[in-house]
Amino acid sequence: MAILKEAKGLSNEDLHKLRSLRPGMPFDIQVSTPSAAKRVRTEYMGMDGQRFIMMRYPDESKWGNLSDAIYADKDMIVRFILEDETGEVIAFKSKIMHVIKKPVHMVFVSFPSFIQSQGLRSEKRAQIRVPVSILNAENEQALAFGALVDISNGGCRIATQKLKGRKIEVKQILIRSNGQRGEPFELKGEIMNIKPDELHFNYGIKFSTSESEVESLIERLMVEL
Repeated sequence: MAILKEAKGLSNEDLHKLRSLRPGMPFDIQVSTPSAAKRVRTEYMGMDGQRFIMMRYPDESKWGNLSDAIYADKDMIVRFILEDETGEVIAFKSKIMHVIKKPVHMVFVSFPSFIQSQGLRSEKRAQIRVPVSILNAENEQALAFGALVDISNGGCRIATQKLKGRKIEVKQILIRSNGQRGEPFELKGEIMNIKPDELHFNYGIKFSTSESEVESLIERLMVEL
C-alpha cells in the first residue's frame, strides 16, 4: 500500500472502522530491524476502549526471530483489510506498549491518533442477508449452507458457520437461494479468497454470471428485503 488518503484525527467513522475489527482478523505489521524494515503477518486479538490494541505475537517459526524488532517503545505500522461497503485497506502507526509471553504471547500497541485508508473497490456493495446453498459447479454437489452478506455486480461475500461444515476447497461454485426470501436464484462464480474469523468462513466470490443479470438480481433483492 503506497499512497494513502490520510485522515487527521479520529472521526466517528474512523472509530467505527477500528471497532469493526473482530478477533482472528489478519494484521499485516511492519517493524524495523537493525538491517531493514520487515513485514510479517499476525492476527488481531482485541482492544481496551481507546487505550490500546492487542495482537498475537507473530509466529517466529514462520517469520524468524523478531526480538530485535518487537519490544516496548518501538514504532510499528499496522495494516488490515476492512470488508465493508466499499472495501478498504486501513493503516495506522502505533507505539509498542508492552510484550508479554504468558499466558499468551501478545503485543500491546497504543491506540492510533489517526488512520489512513485506501479503497479497494470502485463500486458499492449492497449489504443484505439471504440464506443460500453453495454447490460444486461441476457436479452440483452441496458443499455448505450459509448467508449472502453483500453483493455487487462483480461479486459477493458469503459467510458459513465453522461449526456446521468444513472450509470449501473447490474454486468453481454455484450459489443457489432456496426461495425463503423472495424468488429463488442461482449465480455462478469462483472463490477468490477465504477469511476465517472465530465463528465463520468468509468467502470472497467473483461472479462468472453476467453483470446485467446480477444487477437485475440486486435490484430485486433490494425490493424484497
